[in-house]
Amino acid sequence: MTTLAEAAPRAASAFRIEREGDLAVIWFDLPGEKINKFSTSAMEEFAAIVDEMERSRDIRRIILASGKPSIFIAGADVSEFTKVSTLEQARQYTRFGQQTFHRFSRLPQVTVAAINGACLGGGCEIAISCDYRVMSDNPKAVIGLPEVKLGIFPAWGGTTKLPRLIGLLPALDIILKGRTLDGRRAKRVGLVDEVVPGAILLDVAKQFSAKGKRSEGGRTKFYIEGNPLARRIIFAKARKNVLAETHGHYPAPLKAIEVMEHGMAAGIERGLAREVDEVAPLILGEAAQNLVRLFFLTEDAKKDRFRVAPREVGEVGVLGAGAMGGGIAQIVADKTDARVRMRDINWKALAGGMKAAARIWRKKVERRRMTRGEMQRKIARITTTTDWGGFEHVDLVIEAVVENLEIKRQVLAEFESVAKEGAIFATNTSTLPITEIAARAKNPERVVGMHFFNPVDRMPLIEVIRGEKTSEAAMATVAAFARKLGKTVVICNDGPGFVVNRILGPYMNEAGFLLEEGNTIESIDKAMVDFGMPMGPMALLDEVGIDVAAKVGVILKERFSGRIQQSRVVDMLYADHRLGKKGGKGLYVYEEGKRKAPDPAVYRLLSVTAPHPADAKQVVERMVLSMISEAALILQEKIVASAAELDLAMIMGTGFPPFRGGLLRYADSLGAQSIVARLEELTKRHGARFAPSEPLRRLAQRNAKFYEAYPRS
Repeated sequence: MTTLAEAAPRAASAFRIEREGDLAVIWFDLPGEKINKFSTSAMEEFAAIVDEMERSRDIRRIILASGKPSIFIAGADVSEFTKVSTLEQARQYTRFGQQTFHRFSRLPQVTVAAINGACLGGGCEIAISCDYRVMSDNPKAVIGLPEVKLGIFPAWGGTTKLPRLIGLLPALDIILKGRTLDGRRAKRVGLVDEVVPGAILLDVAKQFSAKGKRSEGGRTKFYIEGNPLARRIIFAKARKNVLAETHGHYPAPLKAIEVMEHGMAAGIERGLAREVDEVAPLILGEAAQNLVRLFFLTEDAKKDRFRVAPREVGEVGVLGAGAMGGGIAQIVADKTDARVRMRDINWKALAGGMKAAARIWRKKVERRRMTRGEMQRKIARITTTTDWGGFEHVDLVIEAVVENLEIKRQVLAEFESVAKEGAIFATNTSTLPITEIAARAKNPERVVGMHFFNPVDRMPLIEVIRGEKTSEAAMATVAAFARKLGKTVVICNDGPGFVVNRILGPYMNEAGFLLEEGNTIESIDKAMVDFGMPMGPMALLDEVGIDVAAKVGVILKERFSGRIQQSRVVDMLYADHRLGKKGGKGLYVYEEGKRKAPDPAVYRLLSVTAPHPADAKQVVERMVLSMISEAALILQEKIVASAAELDLAMIMGTGFPPFRGGLLRYADSLGAQSIVARLEELTKRHGARFAPSEPLRRLAQRNAKFYEAYPRS
């Protein structure tokens, strides 16, 4: 049998050793790559270095350092997960890396990790195999174990050893949530020993190497780690929290708890063996395979595919100081060096926008993720105005005014009257076609759609939309700037609702019909949360705002006249002056911004006399199949280029369950023929809104899959 190591191509040397007397500095610098990652060949080379260090009699100190700027080690080479096809291969792959790191941790020399940048996954595991860890204060320097986001857990020693280093509670937090920590927080929990300026990182690492070997045990002397009863209580609570958050859809966090519990009781060697046994089936599991595909989708979305270079953006204007405008101003000031000029029609609105921005930073200060001084410096980079003063200097203006075509056209015209040559107008519209907004523009080639999702600081997606006359340069500039904000970018062609809101239309509409039929608010929400959505459609409607949903519904109904059969629910709620969470009253009752319980008055409003729990299977089927049928139309109309990009948009924009791989990956698992048959049955029972779309029918006739019919170019 060919092993993974035998199948891997040989690479040029990834490591070099520099000697200074009894000190060896091991430099990791993977040839031809922007980042350091442990491929099989790199791990084999590192294992040979460990062999050499074990035999050495004159090397007494070792520093592990990176030759990449702002990257220590990003972890394992994730692409190799896709090459594992058997349990035995998965075990061999895991055991080899784990035992190499474990041997490194047992070296007689003093070992120090000089962490100059991102230190993630396997990078973190080799770092905790060192006696000491010194970290740069570079903002890009973070450390953590994000493996659960790939459907596995740290199995190169991290799950067994991290609790012994920093204590059980912080280790659970890092491993189960896939957290990454900056230097300050990492030092606070004991994950790194010192944080220093990058210029002296190596010098300080050398000082630590002179301290002598560190005794084992770390924080295990604490009462909790040594008390079996306390451990049982903590692990039981951790399991309960994981199940409440994941509904059992993600096996990796539960397996991590199991391995940690075993390792704490049985010792390091047995803990390491358990890591291998439990992670191997996860690597081959459907959840991990789908999450690895998502990883590559998000990595691919970071690439610039335009034929022209993006322009530099040094000054940004924001039009509108509502919750969305304030959020946009905040994230631009937080994530980039650009100066921000925010405009609204009155000072009260601007004060509200600044307050919204400050609130986000204040939470970071409270959580000790930034200092008060840093917060004040970022706030100072946002200036405000009620006129167009200062907008003659901006390179990019992001418009976030009300969702009204004429108002957006008016604001665009006013901006063009003061804009400098080349300035780009990005409209944050959720449904209105970009071509129509730009129809009267002097420079329609500079008008782009830039659809943020609310709340701006937390939602990871931006849809960048090309109007009929939008230039390649404008698209490239806005896409590049969106990535600087830390967002995942999906490029869309023009059309009402683009990708996410258009697909959410039938989903939310069907939730309304289910409610009208007498199903309870909480049972509809529970069915979709149990399916894997982050929140149910009723809670989502309140979160988005019933007024916003009412306006979106009008636009979509106008654009797809004759095809959409609309539920009455949103219009009736809006007529009853219910705004959702922001107004304290929607489908749910809210107290101090927190959702409490469904409002029984909603049933009376809708003339539902005997509300009853919904059939969860029917809820999922009706709502999800409606989305799939609409998605087929979107692909046919080339609103988005591929099934994969549509899935990325749905995962990042709606939270569609990542472990299912995305809406169309899930559709392919059901099969187009099965989907069409179920939609035809639903059409007979509930009406024409369930009629399968023509592109979906054609897919079923060919017995084809979405990913085959609409591949990535």
